[in-house]
Amino acid sequence: MTNMNSTSGFPAYDWNQSQTGLILSAFFWGYVVTQVPAGMLAQRYGPKQFLMVGVVGCSLLTILTPLVAAYGGWRLMCALRVCEGLFQGMIYPSSHTMLGRWIPPLERGRASAFVYSGTSLGTVSTMAGVGLLASSSWGWPSGFHLPGALGLVWGVAWLWLAADSPAACPAISEHEREYIESALGASSSGDKILRVPWRSIATSLPFFALLVTHLCQNFGHWILLTQMPNFMKNVLHFDVKHNGLNSALPYLCLLLSSFVVGYLAQVVNERKILSMTASRKVFNSMAHWGAGTALMVLAFTHVTSTQAVALLTVTVALESGTLAGFLVNHVDLSPNFGGMMMGVTNSIANTMGIIAPIFVSQIVGDANTSTQEELENGWSIVFMIAACVYFSGNLLFVLAGSAQVQPWNSPSPAESKKHQVSSAGAIS
Repeated sequence: MTNMNSTSGFPAYDWNQSQTGLILSAFFWGYVVTQVPAGMLAQRYGPKQFLMVGVVGCSLLTILTPLVAAYGGWRLMCALRVCEGLFQGMIYPSSHTMLGRWIPPLERGRASAFVYSGTSLGTVSTMAGVGLLASSSWGWPSGFHLPGALGLVWGVAWLWLAADSPAACPAISEHEREYIESALGASSSGDKILRVPWRSIATSLPFFALLVTHLCQNFGHWILLTQMPNFMKNVLHFDVKHNGLNSALPYLCLLLSSFVVGYLAQVVNERKILSMTASRKVFNSMAHWGAGTALMVLAFTHVTSTQAVALLTVTVALESGTLAGFLVNHVDLSPNFGGMMMGVTNSIANTMGIIAPIFVSQIVGDANTSTQEELENGWSIVFMIAACVYFSGNLLFVLAGSAQVQPWNSPSPAESKKHQVSSAGAIS
């Protein structure tokens, strides 16, 4: 969209580094807003409808992106991206609520890896596909039209097939429903409305460790996801087609490694090789300390383009460990409030999505005016800081994290009854 030398016949926009940074970060201005409300609403009214609204709403706006860019410029693009963030803010809390209602504890690592590998699949498809579409006769607008259309198709399938809980699903057998509900036991309230124990959650050390770990994860994650194409274009000098393919390669490896992690987590948990808490910490350490080490190597050594892509691929692929690490830990601590807790930590952590593009642009500078040496030095600083953040965040998770169901997961009968009476009175 910003390649002024393009001869494809499609419009190109003369947006500078600061403007593109604002466009990239604008998504998160909306994304952080709906996380907590979506988690609370999904717990109260069921996650199915909020997950569908999140995906379908964002898909519609994605289809409209080329039109908005043509008639509204970068400012209206920022507004559109804010609205996209508002819709997508519903997705993770609703997904976590769904996992808490459907997945037995021993299967959460594998299920989480399988479900959230869809994010990696989408990233691979988009990074590789959009590069190819942009260089085709359909041009860069098709890179918005096709993913948006696929999101609408998914919405139809989800509306037809999904259910808020096993009890509400007519497509499963009685035996399967009883197995899931008995495995969840008293830790999950199912469709019951419970009072959120805000004070207990806020003063919980395991929850604080989870929050900090999520914050540090997202700092590194969003730097890599939003800025890797810029690094490959401006430092490694890949063209748009090879840039997309090389940017997608790490996420293809992440997708594949997610299935490996899911399998290993299932084996470790079912055979009780490690306690659940130790298992979460080991997998998360593999992700954060492994990725941090790869980034340190990239920051402090002179590598070729091929070696740089290899190190970035290792860094991103190791993120799969978080799927059986901190990412499912919300549901470990509280199956009843896991979706809401995901909303809280994801909302705070995704402020990094706002900060990361601006942070990189300030350190690296404008590619149009900086020398090659200045760009390389700037990116070395970025990678070093990201590595330090990974190391420190996971250290707290190792020291203070837990996978035990917390006492505040199940409010006392008196509290629940009082809350239900209060809710009924308000409705009447």
